[in-house]
Amino acid sequence: MKSKDLAKFLAESYGLQFLTPVASTTKDDDEICAIRTPHGTFSHFDDFRETLTSDRQSPFSDQVIFKLVTKGEIHIANRYGEILLPHGSLSLMPWHSQFEEVFSVPTSLYVIGCDRRLAERVIPMTHQYGGYSTQLDTEDFNYLTALIDNHVTKAGKITPMMATLGSEMIIASLSEVLLNSETITRTKKASKRRNILAIKDFIRHHLQDSGLTSQMIADHTRLSVNYMNRLLAEDGLSLMKLVWQMRLEESCRLLQKPLANSLQLAEVAWQCGFNSQSHFSQAFRRQYGMTPKQMRVLYSHPSTA
Repeated sequence: MKSKDLAKFLAESYGLQFLTPVASTTKDDDEICAIRTPHGTFSHFDDFRETLTSDRQSPFSDQVIFKLVTKGEIHIANRYGEILLPHGSLSLMPWHSQFEEVFSVPTSLYVIGCDRRLAERVIPMTHQYGGYSTQLDTEDFNYLTALIDNHVTKAGKITPMMATLGSEMIIASLSEVLLNSETITRTKKASKRRNILAIKDFIRHHLQDSGLTSQMIADHTRLSVNYMNRLLAEDGLSLMKLVWQMRLEESCRLLQKPLANSLQLAEVAWQCGFNSQSHFSQAFRRQYGMTPKQMRVLYSHPSTA
């Protein structure tokens, strides 16, 4: 894909615009080197020196943008704070409605915009600061720049199918590099704990809702259902398995609590989100090897427990 209208290209490809009016075309002997496939828009910019912000007329709320800086540096400021992307850095930034991207020195970089679902494994890591970056070592930097450059400059000579496959491979590779970077690795465990705590906290406050679904949890936590299932799979759980496990744990707690002895078993089932007492009893017995009634009797006579 070739274009001389830089302003139009930035708006249509990445939802960006110049902060202050500038010439909207490239030099007479220059064109924007880019390729667009179903998996994203790949482009290369040489000696770029402007300030960009969001194009409110072209919302790209479902887009994320990878940047690989090959010369110079970029300063990005959004509602989360400020991020500096120096030479040799790889970053992932979700699209923001309010931000400024400042190229204070002539900067060269590769820019890849894609649907956030293609980078959903990395997206949870960007929530705290609105973006993440890592500094690549020389070998990785050289490999990735060569890979992307070959894709951008030669994709027009191959079939659309191969161009699309190449795009998908590069996006997956960039995601893996970020996921396994030192910066991300240090925070991955902490981030996992925060996400699991957020998931459990929402479930705990909605246990009584028998209609609680994975999508309701996803909407509240702003994490995708697929990501949460992968997160919990490490502990042998899925999202809805966790819901039922927490319901059974809460029912067990109530049955062991003397002050709750006045509650009928049907009330315990209802308070923990079970549609029927029979379903509650069957699930409880599978989990604890005894019926809810037997559990209550056991803990109402501590001397025999």
